[in-house]
Amino acid sequence: MRLFDAPHIAYFLGGLAQILVALILWALWLLGVFAGAYALPALPVSPVALHGFLMIYGVFPFFVFGFLATTFPRWMQTTPPPRRAYRDAFTLRAVGLALVYAGLALGGRALVLGALLMAVGDARLVASLIGVYRRARKTARSGVLVFVWTLTAEVAGLLLYAAALWRGSPVSPLIPIRVGLFGFLIPTLFGVSYRMIPFFTASVLTGYRRPPANPKVPMAFLAATAGHALLASLGFAGAQAALDLTIAVAAWYHLVLWFRRDVMRHGLLALLYAGYAWLGVGFALYAASDASLAAGDQALGRGPLHALGIGFGLSLIVAMATRVTRGHSGRLLASDASSWVALLGVEAAAILRIAAAIPALDRLAPYDLSVFAAPVAIVALLPWAARYAVMLATTRREPAS
Repeated sequence: MRLFDAPHIAYFLGGLAQILVALILWALWLLGVFAGAYALPALPVSPVALHGFLMIYGVFPFFVFGFLATTFPRWMQTTPPPRRAYRDAFTLRAVGLALVYAGLALGGRALVLGALLMAVGDARLVASLIGVYRRARKTARSGVLVFVWTLTAEVAGLLLYAAALWRGSPVSPLIPIRVGLFGFLIPTLFGVSYRMIPFFTASVLTGYRRPPANPKVPMAFLAATAGHALLASLGFAGAQAALDLTIAVAAWYHLVLWFRRDVMRHGLLALLYAGYAWLGVGFALYAASDASLAAGDQALGRGPLHALGIGFGLSLIVAMATRVTRGHSGRLLASDASSWVALLGVEAAAILRIAAAIPALDRLAPYDLSVFAAPVAIVALLPWAARYAVMLATTRREPAS
């Protein structure tokens, strides 16, 4: 196996495994809660905070770090991180995550140690990527600084989570979840989309005019999502509604700016655009929820969060991982049935999870609609994860001449 031949191989394999493990555990928990299928064990941390941690810090960083460790040097035309750096970083992250799972039985101290090891591993790779950034020419660094900030926020979020789990800590474990989502995941994926979606589109479509990139846009987006997290923490629902609507409009503006109708004829491009479209949906739902809350009515609960985490985050990961894996394994740059099944299943899970937050819709089902979301995602993702794990683990295939 060529596990450490390139950074994305080990990291993507870890991410594929973790998607399934995290979703299966959550599906089992929800069946116990809402269907009463079996007695649930006591956990050292709240199930919601644990699920948020396993998804935001357990799943997504594997793909983000694998992608950026591979592409950073190419963007900045300089030498990549040494193999030892990403090998050691991956090992620490994997061991730390295993300790987190062990901590569900062993107790809070193992959870804390696991989160700390994950933070050390991720910090090791972030330091290497900062080294890549510093070695690059100034002109090549344009638009890349945002990733230094978002990856640093990911490490800070892991440390905050470890602090929150310490006995008697005043830190709520939901704070690092918010930091991870709005300081790391969402702005990172927007930054990658802003850079790569127009590039991929121009490389496929004849006569496509790639819109000029402004390096200030990803940083402005990071500032906006950080502002969302701050306003949410302070409880300023009215101001948050205005900000979230602004973010949604900005997200859709870029979708329209990049899009051309013949995008839909190219499967990989269609995957990317379908995933990105959820960004505007998620923040529009947040704006509606905030406005409802400010007016004293019922908000949409965690529906908007899952529109972003599942709809935007997981859909875009499926699209990006599909393209990167196929390209780096020497296969044709085209979507396949498993990638479309994965994407549509993830989007169906997002819709179910959003519907679960709307009481009138949730009452139509025999159980909470959340129970159905995770199994739908698992069934859809399993064939894709298995197929692409084989591609990652096997020898590179040379494209046909």
